[in-house]
Amino acid sequence: MSYTAMVVELIIGGLAIGSVYSLVALAHSLIWSGVRVVNFAQGEVFMAAAFTALTVLIGGRLLPAQPFAISVLAGVAVASFLGLLIYLAIMRPTQKKGFLYVIAGCVGASILLQNSAILIWGSTGKQFPAVFPMAPVKLGGILVVPQDMWIMGISLAAMAVLYLFLSKTRLGTAMRAAAQNRSAAGLMGISHRLTDALTIAVASALAGLAGILLSPKFYVTPQMGTIISSKGFTAAVLGGFGNIPGAVVGGLLLGVLENLSAGLVSSAYKDAIAFVVMIAILMFRPGGLLGSRGGRQA
Repeated sequence: MSYTAMVVELIIGGLAIGSVYSLVALAHSLIWSGVRVVNFAQGEVFMAAAFTALTVLIGGRLLPAQPFAISVLAGVAVASFLGLLIYLAIMRPTQKKGFLYVIAGCVGASILLQNSAILIWGSTGKQFPAVFPMAPVKLGGILVVPQDMWIMGISLAAMAVLYLFLSKTRLGTAMRAAAQNRSAAGLMGISHRLTDALTIAVASALAGLAGILLSPKFYVTPQMGTIISSKGFTAAVLGGFGNIPGAVVGGLLLGVLENLSAGLVSSAYKDAIAFVVMIAILMFRPGGLLGSRGGRQA
């Protein structure tokens, strides 16, 4: 295999995992731009969706096995419900008291959900059935894994649906109006309570979908959401926190950087590079690649 072909394969694999990071980054950016809070329990929403989809997919004594599409819908629905529950029970009551109270509440919710998952599904990882073809296919001298193509295709399709929803529907327009100027939107008859709840539900659904798409590549564990949520947060910071296009660009770029560093340098640095990138962005361009050069100002 030539060096160029290897680099191209690493980039394609990085785009696949980066598209999942983009979904989580979109979830963080949507919540921040619309509600002005950060859900630090997003990783557990991610994890709960994966476990729910796995349970529905393989079935059990009380529930027969269901097709993958049904398991995805079930996982996304549980993610939306959990995200909304965390917002209503923790984030909204503590938001007026200060950002630190929100962080503390979300960390508590994260610990509660992780331990609940251990009680329900156990502490050991569970293998998600291979729902996409995994045998590499050679295209023009380059090996492509169909599973990666499916993951990237579904992720990009979800991003396209989100774009159409935000730009072409009345509810999406209301969400954008409330995010830009809540007072003016209120004068136009837009309920910020409705738009906040809808923003949380949509963002949690995206995080849940990311968890389901990533499950066939890794084991499903109660702790799986922690590292992915932090990488999604890094991707959001990289693109410009609260910037929707920036979240997509940041996720894809981070995935490519990770895969290239793992393939060309060492896999030991794969997880570390996300935090190195975040530190560098915060130091030299705190507003992110697509954000303002000086970051958010008062």
